[in-house]
Amino acid sequence: MLHDSLFKLRRDEHRTARMSKRDLKKELSFLRQASEVFLITFDVLSNENVQKFTYSKDASYRISYRIFRILRCALNSSLEGYYDVSMALLRIAYENHLLMKYLSENEKEARLWFKGKRFSPSFLRRNVSYASNSMYQDMSEFIHSSFKSTFAFTQIEDGRTKATLGEYSKKQFENVLLLMLLTIETTVIWLSLTFAQELMKNEEWHSMFTQTIPKIWKFFKKKTSSIT
Repeated sequence: MLHDSLFKLRRDEHRTARMSKRDLKKELSFLRQASEVFLITFDVLSNENVQKFTYSKDASYRISYRIFRILRCALNSSLEGYYDVSMALLRIAYENHLLMKYLSENEKEARLWFKGKRFSPSFLRRNVSYASNSMYQDMSEFIHSSFKSTFAFTQIEDGRTKATLGEYSKKQFENVLLLMLLTIETTVIWLSLTFAQELMKNEEWHSMFTQTIPKIWKFFKKKTSSIT
């Protein structure tokens, strides 16, 4: 689909957003619920004295906040049909999640991280037990200008290559949402373990966590098993 003006492009982006919200209501509902738990986790931890945190806890707290910011951008771009951009952002979020997991268990490494030490994605995938090379590689296709990432968003008409912008794909949108759910779920679960002492004493947080996260995790597992 060609667009000869920004007005027409915005019109189609809005149409895509409406279709996205119409077709995947349940996934979006679960994503909102999981995001609410993410937000209340930040709210509870923001009332703690970070000066009393270990380096591992402090690093986890800061990195998880970055993950949330990245995921918000990924959702906004995917709602308007820019799934390749969302996938690239999701890989960045995934790398941040692995870093958070690694530093949360390694106090000395977390201290060095605050002093500027960096940890490569390959190092993190080797040293975080549940890291998935295949998932990382799939998302990496959209970080780089690979054939897969560019061909998916062009069309051939009458021997001419035409770019597509703001177009809707239920399958690609669903893939983005499921990866977002996975990222939020695993991040919040790990925060609940890392900050158990701080979080479990908050009744509102504990109630929201126990009523929401297991339900969403069950939905995610059922959904992904049906896809595979």
